[in-house]
Amino acid sequence: MKKILRVASYPTIEESGRGLHCYELSNHEKFEVIYLTWFKKHATPFNVPINTKKYVRKFYTQENPKKGLFIDKFLFNFKRFYRILTFSFSAIYLMFKHRVDIVHIHSPMFIIVAFFSKLLGKKNIITFHGADFFRIENAKWYKFLSSNIDLVFSISPRYIEKLKLIHNCNVVQIFNGIDTNIYTNNNLERRKQILAVANFKEQKGLKYLVEGFNKFIKDDNNTEYKLIIVGRGILFEEITKLINDLNLSHRVRLVGQKNRDQLIEIYNQSEVFILPSIWEGFAKVLLESMACGCKVISTKVDSAPLLLKDWGYMINHSSSDEICRSLHKVIIDKNYQFDKQFESVNKYTWNFIRNNYYNSIINSLNF
Repeated sequence: MKKILRVASYPTIEESGRGLHCYELSNHEKFEVIYLTWFKKHATPFNVPINTKKYVRKFYTQENPKKGLFIDKFLFNFKRFYRILTFSFSAIYLMFKHRVDIVHIHSPMFIIVAFFSKLLGKKNIITFHGADFFRIENAKWYKFLSSNIDLVFSISPRYIEKLKLIHNCNVVQIFNGIDTNIYTNNNLERRKQILAVANFKEQKGLKYLVEGFNKFIKDDNNTEYKLIIVGRGILFEEITKLINDLNLSHRVRLVGQKNRDQLIEIYNQSEVFILPSIWEGFAKVLLESMACGCKVISTKVDSAPLLLKDWGYMINHSSSDEICRSLHKVIIDKNYQFDKQFESVNKYTWNFIRNNYYNSIINSLNF
């Protein structure tokens, strides 16, 4: 049985989406996985997958203070560099200890692990999940070290061609997946509730969502609707201020981070789910909301057209006007194509994703 060292985040009860892709890929009977990861304080991790040994080391988990003082930014980056270095050396130690055959890093910040792995004659894989691509797109240091990579996976189709220009190996799209036994439509009576689930970052387009919702409820027919936003992040206070400035505190609720069970309940209560992102990888929340029976609107980002194709509601990003218009249309749509929505979801089960992943490893690395 081949051994894979996986260097990645790991899902917890509190943050079930973080690291879920890496976790689900590990759950395979044909490979043994050595999983190096980290947790926030007081986190409750998911059960360890089959054929997997989990190791936990300290890492940085704070948000990047992009708008903070210079000293705050300096200290953050110093601590970040130190933690990446020590974490990488832990991975190298496990590589020796377990005599792994493959090293799979899930972020370019761990490229030093791939460098040492190549010196030892191992095979290296990297997965780009989204924002990590922009950090290396024009980085000469990564271009130099990319020769140590033997196989590249990209969650989003958007980066495939550019990744091929950077790497001298196969570049394969790998999708996110869903467990349709967990994310289900419970056939509850839907509230007049519009839902978004996002980390409060610039890329998520929450400013445009709040502004678009404000325009939407100015129509007297929509005064009963509320907007619920699940999540937290560095822009939480900025979005809160925008809500207050628009006098929407009675219409928009920021409910913070929710665990998986709580989120499934909110999906099932909501009539409409909207993804207002400016860019994405492959948004798991789209799959989740679709499986739970929400009507869905998404900006035309990355993998969204694969899910919604020609029947779904897709809009341009960074447009509060388009958000407003799409909300008007979707709530009066009596013939919304739920059958096509569920058909689309069923193409992205984790078993399907895992099989594609391991077939790509076998074919590309000659195992």
